Amino acid sequence: MSHTAVTLEDLLADFDETAARWQEFLAAHPPASAVPTDIARSSNIGELVWHIYAAAVRHSQRLLGEPVSDLEGTTPVKDLEGAWKLRALASSNLRVFFETTSQAALDVVFHMQLRSGGEISCSRRKLALHVFVHAIRHWAQIGPILRQNGYPPTWPQDIAFSKAIL
Repeated sequence: MSHTAVTLEDLLADFDETAARWQEFLAAHPPASAVPTDIARSSNIGELVWHIYAAAVRHSQRLLGEPVSDLEGTTPVKDLEGAWKLRALASSNLRVFFETTSQAALDVVFHMQLRSGGEISCSRRKLALHVFVHAIRHWAQIGPILRQNGYPPTWPQDIAFSKAIL
């Protein structure tokens, strides 16, 4: 038996809600973006947030069949301002993809070249899901780092508390 408990559109709504909460929080606590981390080759939280949404943009471009931007090679400053712009672009791209893609097309497997030089094959459904899981995983890393450095998030962060998903 198959159950569709959460749609990709639901996850996109949560992706946007989560970003909005963090954007507001980090705007209220500017030094928090400078808290050090070594996750995903980032030197601080601001760079890690940028990484979350740069990856989302690249994957959304892959889903749309567009050329993939070399954001790391062309972006000298990886900061929060840039991160929020990338988030908006990724969300817009994902919305277009979901509105124009059939269920059958989600299951089509394609090959993609990774920045690390490797290649993987996956379905469009899996790549879309990866965008959201990738963001959730990194935000789950960011929360405790900021809490341990004196910047505790002020809201419950589990998906059970998401207003975007019933």
